[in-house]
Amino acid sequence: MLVSFTGAKPVYYEVVIVAASAATEIWLGDDGGHFVQKEIGTLRTSLLAGDYTVEFGLGSPPYPIHLATASRYTQAELAAGPTCSRPILKLALE
Repeated sequence: MLVSFTGAKPVYYEVVIVAASAATEIWLGDDGGHFVQKEIGTLRTSLLAGDYTVEFGLGSPPYPIHLATASRYTQAELAAGPTCSRPILKLALE
């Protein structure tokens, strides 16, 4: 995910992800392989444009999402599409 420092304010988009069950964990990962948010049942957040992964239960198949506008996804919609590999975790060297 590239960030420009040209003085422009970053644009965040609202995202809603709804699991099939109110008890299902939703794990949201960024393109660097880090899990950045977890919620149960429904995840509501604001994110920068970019590529993310969603898992419904830790260790379940990850589904890719590309965020470019405000979006709403359901578990059934994502499960009907392709899965992806979880990005390999990138650690910053000190």
